[in-house]
Amino acid sequence: MKRTVRRSLWFLALPALAAPVLAAVTQGGPSGAKAGGNPFELKFSAPSAAHGQALSATCQGCHGAGGVSTNPDTPRLAGQGAGYIRFQLTAFRAKIRPSPVMQRVASHLRDQDIADLAAYFAARPVGTAWKTEDAALRAQGQALFQGGDAKRNVIACAICHGPDGRGEDRLGVASVTNQSPGYALGVLHEFKGAPSFGGIIHPEAMRIALQPLSEADLRAVAAYLSSMK
Repeated sequence: MKRTVRRSLWFLALPALAAPVLAAVTQGGPSGAKAGGNPFELKFSAPSAAHGQALSATCQGCHGAGGVSTNPDTPRLAGQGAGYIRFQLTAFRAKIRPSPVMQRVASHLRDQDIADLAAYFAARPVGTAWKTEDAALRAQGQALFQGGDAKRNVIACAICHGPDGRGEDRLGVASVTNQSPGYALGVLHEFKGAPSFGGIIHPEAMRIALQPLSEADLRAVAAYLSSMK
């Protein structure tokens, strides 16, 4: 799920639809592989994390063993919500989310494969914190993430993502704990620089929340996200 800069900005609106759509990306729905059907509807039995682990061997080259990326520009999948992972893989498979590599990988996945991969990565422990050399920058990011800055109308990130950064999978809010630093900063840039999402709740909230933040603030938040635990 490597980041695609600029070309993927429009896709950032999709997580706002995640709450209703994730309800469709569940056990027992019609197969998303059927032509003409809803690409976000999956049909699968009880997910097998063991099978997901076997499938994940092809993911390790980019996302690291167990989904713990060691590349600062590649997202970590370990500990991410199962519903969120299913949603992203389904979007790649349907060629709704840009990324030639991920579209090619996802095109070979059956509904059950997607469910099994999601179960495996969701069950993995979040990777260890990335090291940061700038303690002051991290402290600034922690203050913004946990408490915001009322004087500048900066909303605390913890309101949606939680004080531990683990998000809320049933609402489509991603886990950001110990996310790769370069990837985290890139996503923050994309949200802040995106045009209005027309009131679509989640991405528009992110876009608005990031407007008061300076470049130094964004770097501080990314430093904290990558080193939370």
